[in-house]
Amino acid sequence: MWAWWPWPWQWLWREVAVAAAAWLCLHVAARLVEALWLRPRRLERHFARHGVGGPGYRFFFGSSIELVRLMVDAASRPAPADAPHDVLPRVLAFYHHWRKLYGPKFLIWFGTSPRLTISEPELIREVLLSRAEHFDRYVAPPLIRQFEGMGLSNLHGDEWARRRKLLTPAFHTENLKLLVPFIGETVQRMLEERVLSPAASSGGEVEVDVAEWYPRLPQEAITLATFGRNYAEGSAVFRLQDEHASHATEAHSKVFIPGYRFVPTRRNRRLWQLDREIKSTLAKFVVALQSRGGGGGDHHHHRRDEGRADDGLRDFMSFMAPAMTADEIVEECKNFFFAGKETLTSLLTWATVALAMHPEWQDRARREKYTIREE
Repeated sequence: MWAWWPWPWQWLWREVAVAAAAWLCLHVAARLVEALWLRPRRLERHFARHGVGGPGYRFFFGSSIELVRLMVDAASRPAPADAPHDVLPRVLAFYHHWRKLYGPKFLIWFGTSPRLTISEPELIREVLLSRAEHFDRYVAPPLIRQFEGMGLSNLHGDEWARRRKLLTPAFHTENLKLLVPFIGETVQRMLEERVLSPAASSGGEVEVDVAEWYPRLPQEAITLATFGRNYAEGSAVFRLQDEHASHATEAHSKVFIPGYRFVPTRRNRRLWQLDREIKSTLAKFVVALQSRGGGGGDHHHHRRDEGRADDGLRDFMSFMAPAMTADEIVEECKNFFFAGKETLTSLLTWATVALAMHPEWQDRARREKYTIREE
């Protein structure tokens, strides 16, 4: 006589399951509406009440579409001949444009993340000196963090403080000065190989593409400063990072979609492969140096470094190895390799262009050089 009981219970469980699914869908929808629309609009109204305007929030994309359009438009036009060093309208076209419209304080949106932009010296001083505890550094998108490495530039809080304390002595002026003779020899060798020898053999002038030539100098210097030797291994990492950089740069011009980087698209699979190869190469390098007490490299570089042993140069590896794991060292090395190469290459290229535009600066530099020699 109890045969009919399972049927009502089965129907009841179906109703409960449907109700639970409906509640879950409503909950997810409510969270999405809150994250994608209500919260950004509340923040926008909050800043508007305090006199801070901006280009305005657009659903899901924020200010990204307009930002990308301004950057593409700036890059499509040549630099003005009357102000070639006025780089702000080109490298930060969106900031230059919006500052003229909204003043020194304005709010922009990277997707659903707001960024308060200020350029008033008094406010900057207030932030940096008296209210620094209320502000944190920029949090890069996951793809950028993967490329740059979880080193000093991307760490926060206690781990950042610990890592900074460990690495600060490596950047002491007295230690970095010991790199100067090596850099001078590297520049001289590169000049002889790529400029002086070809010019002597052809009996004329030699045209050099500095954008291709200059990356070699920071590559050699960074490899020496990080590991003390073995440029060949370092150059392999640089080649992989160059390709990774071309993909990572696109992340700045696209809206970040959570979880999309895990979708096995052709581009994502290549990024995964590049990241594995970079980490693997650096890990092998780190382990080899640790096992040999900091040694490594081919005979030529090994001999060169032995000759520099009396100079007292301490490479970054000697600061990192005692207190950091192999994985932490790899992440920090990714940071060194990318940041050092790009900044120094850009500086050298800009300096060369500036000297070419102003030959009188070259004459003044030569006179100063001869004066110092005589003294």
